[in-house]
Amino acid sequence: MKKTSLFFAAIAAWLAMLSWVRPLMLPDEGRYAGVAWEMLRSHSHAVPLLNGMPYFHKPPLFYWLAEASFSVFGLNEFAARLPSVLAAWLAAAGLYLFVRRRRDAGTAAVATLILVTLPFFYGAAQFANLDMLVASLISLCILAGAEALLRAREDASPRGMMLACAVLAGLAVLAKGLIGVALPAAVLVLWVASARRWKDLLVLLWPPAIGVFLAVAVPWFWLMQLRYPEFFHYFFIYQQFERFSAGGFNNVQPAWFYLPVLAALALPWSAWAAGLFDKRFWSTPDGGLRRLMLVWLAVILAFFSIPSSKLIGYIVPALPAFAFLLAEVVMSVRRGGRGLRWRRLFPLSVIGAATLCGAAMAAAAAYSHQAPKSLATDIGTRLRPGDTLVALHEYPFQLQLYSRSPAPMWVVDDWLDPQIPLRDNWRKELYDASHFDPVQGQQVLLSDRLLRERLCAAPAGERYWIWGGADDAARKPFLANRQPVLSEDRSRVWLVEAGDGLMRQACGETPIAGLQ
Repeated sequence: MKKTSLFFAAIAAWLAMLSWVRPLMLPDEGRYAGVAWEMLRSHSHAVPLLNGMPYFHKPPLFYWLAEASFSVFGLNEFAARLPSVLAAWLAAAGLYLFVRRRRDAGTAAVATLILVTLPFFYGAAQFANLDMLVASLISLCILAGAEALLRAREDASPRGMMLACAVLAGLAVLAKGLIGVALPAAVLVLWVASARRWKDLLVLLWPPAIGVFLAVAVPWFWLMQLRYPEFFHYFFIYQQFERFSAGGFNNVQPAWFYLPVLAALALPWSAWAAGLFDKRFWSTPDGGLRRLMLVWLAVILAFFSIPSSKLIGYIVPALPAFAFLLAEVVMSVRRGGRGLRWRRLFPLSVIGAATLCGAAMAAAAAYSHQAPKSLATDIGTRLRPGDTLVALHEYPFQLQLYSRSPAPMWVVDDWLDPQIPLRDNWRKELYDASHFDPVQGQQVLLSDRLLRERLCAAPAGERYWIWGGADDAARKPFLANRQPVLSEDRSRVWLVEAGDGLMRQACGETPIAGLQ
C-alpha cells in the first residue's frame, strides 16, 4: 500500500510539473479559464459567461472546477490548469487499479507509466480546456462499467461499480455533452456483443444506475432550459448534432487524420505497437481485456473520424486503452524470454518519452509569446474603479482574466455583418451569446459609430483602455497622434480619457456630458 501511495504521489508530481511555467495559450486556454473567472467574479455559478453573456458552447463542469481552483489558489496558470491535472491523475489511478485487479501490479505500473509519459496525454494534462476532463471521465466510466460486467460474470455483485459508472457518465455529460454517455455505452455494448454475452446488457441497464445517471446529468440542463427557452435547441441540436454532422467549421481534416496523429504524439511508445499485429498477441486467453481495449480504441477513433472538423484533443479518451495495449506488448516481451531486450528498450522508451514531454512543454512555452500576458497584467495594475476596457476588432480572451477586470469589456466590430453567423470564430461566439441576453449584448458589442457616440458623451475624466493593433491609430480619430501606453508584438494599448482634448479631436466639438 505504501509503494502504491508513493507511486500515485510521483504520478501527481509528474503531471503537475511545469503546469505553471507558461502563460495561458490562446484562444482555448484564455477562453475556458476566462469563462470560469467571469462566473467567479459575477457569482454566476450556474450560467457560464463570455464577456458577461451566457455561453452555452459547453456544459459547466470544467468551469465549476476552475472556479473552485481559482478560489483556493488564486488567479494564475496553475489554478487554471489544475482541473486538467487532477483529471489526468484520476484517469491514471483508475487505469492502475483496474489493471492491477485484472492483471497484476507489474502490468498496472507499466500501463500507468506508459499513459502518463505519452506526450499526447502529458500535454493534455497541462492544458486548461475540456479535453482531459472529458477524457478522464469517459475512461473511468468505461473502466467502472467493465469492472461491473466482469464482477457479474464472476457471480459477484456489480451494483457498486454500476452506480459509480452511472455517476461518472453523468459527470461526463456535464463535462462535454452527450458523448459523455454515448461513447462509454458504445464501447461497453460492443464489447458485450463481441463476446455474445447478451445477458450482460441487463447489468448495464440496471434501473437504479439509470436513475443515478439522470439525477447527476439532467438538473443543470433542465434549469438552463427553464431560464433560456432556446437553450435545448442551441446546445443539443446545433452544438451537439449539427457541429458533428455538418461542414463549415474549422479544422477540416481527412478521415484518416487521427491515425498519424496518435502514432506521432505517442512516440516513442507507439513503436511498441508493432506487437499488436502479431496474431499470437490476440490468440492468448486474457479474459477479454485486450478485446475491450481494442474496442475502446476503435470506437473513439472511428467516432471522431466521422465529422469533417477534427481537433487533436478529441481522441484523448482513447489513450488509456492504447496505453494498456502497449503495456501488454511490453510485458509479453518481458515474459517471452526476451528479458535482455526488455531491460534495454523499456528504460530507453521511458527516458525518450519523458524527454519528449518536456520538449513539448518547452515548445508550448515558446509559442506562448503570442499571448501578450504582460499587457493584460500591466493594465490590471493601472485599472481604477470605473475604467472601461475596449477591444477593437478582436476579442483578447486573456485580457479580463489577467487584468482582473471587474466588468465585461466593449468589443468593437461590425456586428451587422451577415457573415458572422456563418464563420466559426470568436465573433460568432459573442454573437451567439448575445442572443441569450440581448440587453447585455447591446451594452458590450459595439459598432465604430456607437463607440464614438459613447466616448463623446462620456463624463469628463472617465478612462478607457483601448486594446487594438498598430494600424488602429491611423483608422480611429480618437487615437490620432496618441502614443500607446503599452505595446507587445502586434498589440497596442492606448489610454483615452474623456474631456476637452477628446472632444476636439474626435467629436467635432460635440458637447460631452459633465462639461459646460
